[in-house]
Amino acid sequence: MVNTRGYTAVPNVEQPTSNSQDVPTTPVSEPDMEMPIEPPVYVEEMGVEEPRVSEAFSEKVQRFRVCFENNVVIPVKEKVVDPLAQIMSLMSEKFDLILSKCGNVLVMKRIFYLVLMSIVTALIISSDKLPNGTARGSSGLFSDHELLLQYAKKSIDLSKIQRDLEYISSMPHMSGTSGDAAVRHYIRESFDKNGIKLAGEEEFMAYSNYPGNASLYVYPRGNSEGFGIPLNEENFNPMSRNGEFRNTAVIYGNEASLDDMVSLKDGGVLNGDFILLLHYGDYVFQQMMRAQEYGAKAVIFISEPYKDNKDVVQMKSVALPQNGTGDALTPEWEGSIRDPIDVDDARYLPKIPSIPISTNQGEKILSTLSDTGVKFSNNLYSGFPNDCLIDLLVETATRERHPVHDIVGKIEGSEQNGMAIVISAPRNSVSFGTTYPSFGTVVLLSLIQLYQEMVYKFDWKPLRNIYFISFGGSEFNEAGATELMEKRAEVLKNEIYTLIDVGQVGIWDESNILDIQCHPLLADFFQKNGTSRGLDVQVDNIHQFGDWTPYLARGMPVAIISSPSVMNRKLPIGTVEDTFEAVKDTLRDKNKGEMLSEMMLYLVEKSLELIDDPMIPFSVSNYAEFLSNTLKGIQKECPDTVNFDEVFSGTALWKNTELQFNTWKSGWADLMYGSSTSIEPTIIAINRWSWNYLLSRIGITQCLEKGLPERTFYKNVILGPKLWVQKDDPLRSWTFPEIRDSIAIKDWVSVQEQLNALGTMLQNTARYFLGNKNLREINTNNY
Repeated sequence: MVNTRGYTAVPNVEQPTSNSQDVPTTPVSEPDMEMPIEPPVYVEEMGVEEPRVSEAFSEKVQRFRVCFENNVVIPVKEKVVDPLAQIMSLMSEKFDLILSKCGNVLVMKRIFYLVLMSIVTALIISSDKLPNGTARGSSGLFSDHELLLQYAKKSIDLSKIQRDLEYISSMPHMSGTSGDAAVRHYIRESFDKNGIKLAGEEEFMAYSNYPGNASLYVYPRGNSEGFGIPLNEENFNPMSRNGEFRNTAVIYGNEASLDDMVSLKDGGVLNGDFILLLHYGDYVFQQMMRAQEYGAKAVIFISEPYKDNKDVVQMKSVALPQNGTGDALTPEWEGSIRDPIDVDDARYLPKIPSIPISTNQGEKILSTLSDTGVKFSNNLYSGFPNDCLIDLLVETATRERHPVHDIVGKIEGSEQNGMAIVISAPRNSVSFGTTYPSFGTVVLLSLIQLYQEMVYKFDWKPLRNIYFISFGGSEFNEAGATELMEKRAEVLKNEIYTLIDVGQVGIWDESNILDIQCHPLLADFFQKNGTSRGLDVQVDNIHQFGDWTPYLARGMPVAIISSPSVMNRKLPIGTVEDTFEAVKDTLRDKNKGEMLSEMMLYLVEKSLELIDDPMIPFSVSNYAEFLSNTLKGIQKECPDTVNFDEVFSGTALWKNTELQFNTWKSGWADLMYGSSTSIEPTIIAINRWSWNYLLSRIGITQCLEKGLPERTFYKNVILGPKLWVQKDDPLRSWTFPEIRDSIAIKDWVSVQEQLNALGTMLQNTARYFLGNKNLREINTNNY
């Protein structure tokens, strides 16, 4: 049975007396009986004799105890414990005395205890030592990306995307308008609700213009009265100059390509004053420059029809970004530094006015031109100057100093918080801008929500910082993005190692193509698993201007994630037809919803790798191969007299750099993933941070502080636009721009000088990478 203590009780069994069988019982004598007295008999009890060894051991233990007590315990007590006890007693009395002056001693002690424990708890939490979920990476451990992605997949809120898009695209929101103020407020609220730290709302003053007065009157040959073409606020090109012209000839010039203009010139059509009538081409800024170069007084752009609507007008900016981006009146400096220049000296603005018209309006003018002059591939004729005269007034509402705003949010990193990526999107639109740029804005807001939910759910922090930026002033030659760069150039160059632009993402194409333009350091990164998530990912060299241009111009690796129709600004982008009502059925389509979810998950996956992989995922090997192959292509365009020895010596050094880096990376991967260790040793972590820093500086160091000779805005000598670019040949148009411009005019002396300087730069930066020297010691100003 079991007693109350849980032990088993043993029944009482009487035990026999040890000597009951050996010793006879002596009868008890009566008291009156006399018996002879005999000596007592002693019977020795049986026992177990203890061995002498055990007895000696116990004596030794006893002696050791006495010795230890006399020589250690008692002296420590007398010389350490008792004095400390007296000191603590005195301190306690004094502490009680101090507390008694504040109130009841017992109550004050309890309050002090609570405060002390709160401080200790806060220190422990901030130390990142608490167990906080398997997704968190700290103290040598790295995050579980698969867990984060699984959560993101379940958390994508398509209904929120629709709600955000419906509100943001419910009003026109050009920079500096009340519509933009409302959208900015909505974005700031979204940042706050998602717990994103608002790093700031930057305001910059920039040259801006808005729809104003415009008129167009046509006088066909032989018709003295003519007819007017009604214009409204839709007949507007951002960044157009103002002007008025009377009785000026109109000439049709197709798309004003070089071949088009040479044909018109050779055909004797461009005589006297004339206004060019053009269809929009791939690069509007180049059309404006060609028109200026060949003497046009103004340009009228004919918009393409949208479906069956021939009255739609596409409003495109006519700024000249190949000269530079940003505020036209404060080129290459932030507006508050010094006074603006005169508008007539602004190289970012065209010198002549422009205005867009619809297809129907354009056909009315084309019908007045004779089937003479130059015939173009679309079977339209240029006509001659005496075919038709027009009166044209372009009077936009110009503001030489008007505010544009950037909204910046931040998630701080846990490890290398001196390094960061930027995830950005443009915000402003000349009209409602549903498919562009508003859709890109809501994608940015959704990414913010997903990241912040991961922060809360898993108490997760990325290894490096993430900035989320909504850029303003994009329609004014990327004013917001450029002015931010100019204001904080040194800080951004030292911190930002990648910018990802998501403003051109869309679900409006029949296919699920994602077109990614990126720096060569990032090409392998985006090509890896390129067909994952059911998306057709196509990676190419950068061949487009945008908010990323000022970052690329200063050497920072950028990536632009685009859908083809948005990247090419297909209609209805830039028109009043780009409304939420036009796309709401597409948003509700189940297949499109799945496509959007996969795109969102792809953006999370790639940005997560960039910000939270232990090693920044730049491919030095791909970069070295890009340099070598591109320069070999340039060599084929040059005569044998041009020497390429210096640049090829530089590319050879970069191949050595590639080997050294890959060797270290392979060793690090073997240590972390090929052995039993699960925590990165501190010395290895410090070494990894150094490599990350070196990787982040590759593009920055290969820039000229003084810029390209004729276009000082562009500091990047390897990646950037030629003065005249071609959409169908991005590699030739956007690599080694100054060298290619010199090749175009066959200035071989200049080509040789630039090649030699480029070779020196490549060698210096490679040696720095190999030697791990102070980066600021590299002198690249002698290019």
